[in-house]
Amino acid sequence: MTDSIDTVVLYNELAYHDVLPVQWRSREQPFSRFELAGLEESNTVLLQACVAIQEQPARDHSEDAGPLANEIARLDFKLNLVLQLLGKLVSRERMPIATSVQFNAHGASWTAIGPVPADGENGVLRIYLHESLPQPLELPALVSGVQGSLVRARFVELADPVGELIQRLAFLCHRREVADARKSRPPSTSS
Repeated sequence: MTDSIDTVVLYNELAYHDVLPVQWRSREQPFSRFELAGLEESNTVLLQACVAIQEQPARDHSEDAGPLANEIARLDFKLNLVLQLLGKLVSRERMPIATSVQFNAHGASWTAIGPVPADGENGVLRIYLHESLPQPLELPALVSGVQGSLVRARFVELADPVGELIQRLAFLCHRREVADARKSRPPSTSS
């Protein structure tokens, strides 16, 4: 018996896919090295936070955890609450409409809502990965194909650490979907 999970592949690599707020911003001039370094730093921090959220194991609330572990769990809860509140406050102001998006370290494919970029257009793809993280992932890209409202773009000058974290996020998402599919699968009966 096989799992009913479709593996999403984009540019021959496993891709992260979801319905997320996505925004395309056209850009005529190439990024300077200074701008690229700033994008790399902010994207790395954001992706590390998203990977940490995905990897966060289920908490064991037993009393055997000890006072230090309980204090860390309490502080973690408070920090998560502050991040959620900040995310909601910021997202009310400027969050784009969510749409279907798939992306990996090579590029992205999404359904454009509103103006559709032109084939060959340079710009920045902004993907809001998590409601509690109001900062978007900002990826310099070149539109490589447009069919109606479906847009494909290739990332340009993506730093290796950012690409590795994107692939890790795609793998964690896929692993979670496979695990969820296995949990929801009815137990087989043997005769």
